[in-house]
Order: sequence, then C-alpha cells, then structure tokens
Amino acid sequence: MAVNTQQIGWIFSPLQIGYIADVTEPLNVSSNVDWALENIADNPDIDVIPIERDGTVRGVLPREKLEKLAGSVWSKFWQKDLDAYIIPTLEILDATAYINKVVDAALQDKKSEISWYVVHHRGSYLGIVSLKKMLEYTNTLRNQDLHRAGEIQQYLLEKSMVNDRRFTLSLFNNMAHEVGGDFYRVYHAGKDYYLVSCFDVAGKNISGALTTMVLGACFASFELFEYKSTPDKMTSRINAIIKEVNPPGVFVAAVLFYVDLALKQIRVHNCGYSPVLIFVPQADNKISYKISNPNLSPLGIEDEYDFSDSPMIPISRGLRVCAYSDGLTDMVNIYGERYGEEQATRLIKDLHSASPKNIGKILAGEIESWTGTASLADDVTMVDIRFN
Repeated sequence: MAVNTQQIGWIFSPLQIGYIADVTEPLNVSSNVDWALENIADNPDIDVIPIERDGTVRGVLPREKLEKLAGSVWSKFWQKDLDAYIIPTLEILDATAYINKVVDAALQDKKSEISWYVVHHRGSYLGIVSLKKMLEYTNTLRNQDLHRAGEIQQYLLEKSMVNDRRFTLSLFNNMAHEVGGDFYRVYHAGKDYYLVSCFDVAGKNISGALTTMVLGACFASFELFEYKSTPDKMTSRINAIIKEVNPPGVFVAAVLFYVDLALKQIRVHNCGYSPVLIFVPQADNKISYKISNPNLSPLGIEDEYDFSDSPMIPISRGLRVCAYSDGLTDMVNIYGERYGEEQATRLIKDLHSASPKNIGKILAGEIESWTGTASLADDVTMVDIRFN
C-alpha cells in the first residue's frame, strides 16, 4: 500500500475523506478463512474486512460473519458462496474529496441503502470508509466548531465588566444553544460616560452568532479609536455598520442606555427591544415603576432615525433600570405555556430586593424551573443598572 495509518495525519486535512479512511488491507476471496482471522486478531477495532476479487475491492465482509464461517464445514467452500455475505460498496471515493460534500450527496440519494465506500489515493486503493463514520465525524467537527464559537462569544461578553462605584451593573446571558444571537456590551466612552447596550439578532445559532461577532468588532473599533460622540450619532453609526455587513432582512433589536453621570441622565434608544422597566425611588422608602416601550425600529432596517422622542431618565440615588430580551417572555414549559410579559414583569420587580450578585443565579433558577425538561427556544439576556 502507498499509505499507512501513521501517514494519514500529514497527507490529508481533517476535512478530507482520506483523513478518516480505515486503512485495512483487502482480503482476497481465495484466501483461507482462518488465515484472514489471524491477520485481524490483533486489531479488535476492525468491524469489516474489504473483499478483493480480480484485483478490485468488491465490497466488505462483517467480521462477525467471518468468525462464524471459521471452522465450519462451509469454510472449505466459502470462496464460492462469499457473495451471499458480502456487503457491496457504493462507489469509489478519492481520498482528497471533502467529507461534507460526500455526506450531502449520500443523504440526497434516497434510493441507495449502501453505506460503504472504497477510498483511492492517486489511483490506488487506500482503504474503506462508511457513511456512518462520516456522519459521526462530521457531527464531531460541528460540535467542536460550535464549542469554540461559544467560547469566543463568551469572551466578548466577559469584556463588559464595569468598576464604577457610582452604579452597579448586572449582566445575564443564557444561550439556548452553543452559540446564539443575543449580545450585550458596555462601552466606556469617557470618565463620566457609558454606553450599556443589549442586542437580539433576528437569527439563531450560527447566523445570529455571526452578527454578534460584527457587533463585537464594532465596539472593539470604538475602543481602539477612542470614538466619542452624541447618543444619536453613536446609534446611527452602529445602525450603519449593521446595514453594511448584513444582507437585507437581517435586523437587530437593541436597547442602548447612554449613561451620562456628569449630567445625571440616561438617554434611552429602544430599537424594537422589549419594554424597559424603570424603578424610581419615592418618599417614605417607596418605589414606583414605569414601563418604557420601544420608540425606534430595529437596527439594520432604516437609513436614518428620528431620535426626538427618545426617553431621558434623570439619575437619582436608588434609580434602577432593567431590560430583558424576549427569550424570557417567549420561553415555554412542558405544556406549551408561554412565560409571558406579566410573569416577566413580576420577576423583574421581585429582583428589586435581591442582591446584584445573586441576580444571575435567581434568573437561571427561574428559567430552569419554568422550562423543566422542555427546550429553551431562544436566548435569555438581561441588563440591570442600579445607581448608588
């Protein structure tokens, strides 16, 4: 053979058929059964043996069939009756072919039930591979990629830490899958100026994650070039970037809190996000709250915005501002019941008396309690800002 198992790793890429081919010597139909078993006795991982006739691999023989034939009276005549046991191969694959393309073609062929392939390299026999192995390997690669993408997303989220005694910021994110379309980011645009933002991309899994990467790069460029501007211009800049890099139809719901500690005010741009809950301290240690609904369309749709109706919240000691993604209201339990706005509002109100460091734990517990064994369909994200 031209290639052995040890050489596979550096001849082929992990995406090519040759990388996962079973480099097993074919067994000629004229070979003795017992001799064939001796040759594979030291390799228990071999489940099938390629069978060669007239210089060509015709199919594979399951190991268990070969073991049953050994020592039987039929073993003397096995060459003649071997066709009854051979599983034919589907076709010959070149070792440099890409696994995903072979799998796609095999899954589209609804008529064929044959799942074994002969693998050639430079015109010569290399080994065999099964569709099952290709599917398992493809799934493994996919999981590895998603896990790595999830680590990257988590890294971007962790860059939103704030250390300012004038307010306490709690950020929470529970992804429904390995990667998702929810994203938050804090941008420190000056000594007394912060942008605290939450985003919910109109797309799940990989498509949503790609847009969150764009948002991460957007904020990284803000920091690199120390970009500072008015709330209206910053939101317009983010909107323009999203429109530039995404195809039509991809939009991002977002809420952006422009916290100006010098002027003691928050400018809110709610671009199609869930309603914002505002808790204002009153006399006699009482707390009143109000709901601020979206006042702008999601990012990535309009060329320009009219910011004239954007709410402005005066900052006072004890003020609390909270926003959450619709993944919270849309989560369902095992009976298909939606969590809903009423329960979400009650939960946020109950969190008012909770310590900021416990908010994440309480939210995670509520999600687990409501969904139970049901799957979480959408990411859940929340931002909670409390002024000291």
